[in-house]
Amino acid sequence: MASTAGSTAVDTKVSGSQDGGIGQRFSEFCNFVYTAENRTVLGRTGKNWAQLCVFFLIYYACLAGFFAAMLSVFYFTLDSTEPRLKGSDSLLKQNPGLAFRPLPDVGTTLIRFNKAESSTYTPYVDNIAAFLQYYENELQTTETGKLKDCASVTKFRDENDWDYACRFDITTELGDVCVKQQIFGYGDGQPCVILKLNRIFDWLPEPFTNDTLPQELRDSPGLWQEYFITVKCEGENPADRDRLGDILYYPPHGFHFKYFPFRNQQGYRSPLVFVRFNNPEPAMLFMITCKVYARNIEHDFVDRSGLVHFELLVD
Repeated sequence: MASTAGSTAVDTKVSGSQDGGIGQRFSEFCNFVYTAENRTVLGRTGKNWAQLCVFFLIYYACLAGFFAAMLSVFYFTLDSTEPRLKGSDSLLKQNPGLAFRPLPDVGTTLIRFNKAESSTYTPYVDNIAAFLQYYENELQTTETGKLKDCASVTKFRDENDWDYACRFDITTELGDVCVKQQIFGYGDGQPCVILKLNRIFDWLPEPFTNDTLPQELRDSPGLWQEYFITVKCEGENPADRDRLGDILYYPPHGFHFKYFPFRNQQGYRSPLVFVRFNNPEPAMLFMITCKVYARNIEHDFVDRSGLVHFELLVD
């Protein structure tokens, strides 16, 4: 009995000391938040708080003013129509890259579908159709109306016309084979792929001559024509090249020089080329590289400049 009573007294004493410790700490916190004797809040008087607010107000006002001044200097040095770094000073180094569509999933460059199942190729067809909507005639408009019909231009455009964009008419330039009405060939197992050059401000292609024509184009008679950036697609290994089937191009000679240079003209649309793969062998994965050829275009597989790579698999 004595032992039990002693234990109870000890427990009561410990509990009381814990309650007293918590209560004391809470009282000290409340006293820190507001001290009635000195009339301070968080250890500062009203005058101290006012001085602190004025200091930070001036400090952040100066900081915001400095930021605004630097931003205005930055925008003052920029031009709204052309980049500050051009030519060899630009990051693109005057060597355009090549892009392709369809690309519904940016995480993969594989074009895979089954021509007997529309659900497998619908994303590719929709992606191409959405991309071509940007080229509809009613969308190629400008505020000034300075969009020219360059159908009669056979070489370079006159330098005086460089401030105006040439209309890229997909109905005449891309033909009537790779069209949405024919599902861009995917329903027949003969897919069409769009190729587009990346834009480089003020870049002009240089034409080949018969003496400077590379051997790759000499081996493909009829593909090259002067004043065109030639496009050539092929399999990356012998098995791909033997079983890929025929490859057709629309327009047949590539990108015409009349659509260059790009100078951020209103209504400008990059020229396109449709590549149609006729009867690729089914159930075979093709590794394909498409290259563009001009005298001032270099091919770099590391930087992917002057070419583009993708895979094709028709189930």
